[in-house]
Amino acid sequence: MRIGASPYGSDRAAALDFADHLVAAGVDTLWLGDGMFIRPDFAMWRGGLETMTSLAWFAGRHPSVRVGITAAVLPLRDIDWLAREAATLDHLTEGKFILAVAAGFWADELEYRGIAPERRGAELRERLSTLRDRWTDGPLSPRPFTPGGPPIWLAGAAATMRSAAALNLPFQSSRALPDDLAPVAARWKELGGGLLAHRIYLEAGDEVADGVQLNRHILSGSAEQLLDGLERFREMGVGDISLVLGHDDASARATLDVLASDVFPQLSAS
Repeated sequence: MRIGASPYGSDRAAALDFADHLVAAGVDTLWLGDGMFIRPDFAMWRGGLETMTSLAWFAGRHPSVRVGITAAVLPLRDIDWLAREAATLDHLTEGKFILAVAAGFWADELEYRGIAPERRGAELRERLSTLRDRWTDGPLSPRPFTPGGPPIWLAGAAATMRSAAALNLPFQSSRALPDDLAPVAARWKELGGGLLAHRIYLEAGDEVADGVQLNRHILSGSAEQLLDGLERFREMGVGDISLVLGHDDASARATLDVLASDVFPQLSAS
């Protein structure tokens, strides 16, 4: 199971420092989310900056690791520009860029862009087809570094999972603890799906912050509990996991310290 994480921080210095420590700890992918609006739980360096620009920055700082967006909301984005941005990152990273795409989570952002929320699924399918066409036909520059374009994953819920299976694309689920993900993993296997990925909040310790964090289905607890949760994800078929660590700079760094010293070595050895 490949392990990635989001290099979030409260400011530029914190984000840079955390990214450096993530890579030193053996995390092999730096993931960032996508969104348009100012939100309390996605403020500036903890998720509010434009993602593709930020990923180029992190890729230049850490060229040995993959970078990925999880997930680009296709109904919000200009597909021609996204095709160029993704192809450019594909070149800059020499093929170490993952483009996960989604239909969208926040209705207010879709409405702001003139998309009826109930049409998000149809918009995703239409724009995905257009995006893939742009990498093989037409005048856009550059052509991707990777033949056919960088890897595309679909991220979302049950309907998106069915689309991913039908299109033979990887599927990335999110916000589910092992017991909640187990039936999803079983259904993905029934559909004949390939790579199953997952994105989860994770925090070391017994005290999780109040408020919005409680709605993120956080895998939390001791090193042994974190290791057990990650092993369960792997056993049910998760091949790639994306972690959002802690709820602020201090808890994120403390969680990474626990993972690096007490969890990752045992996970690799088991």
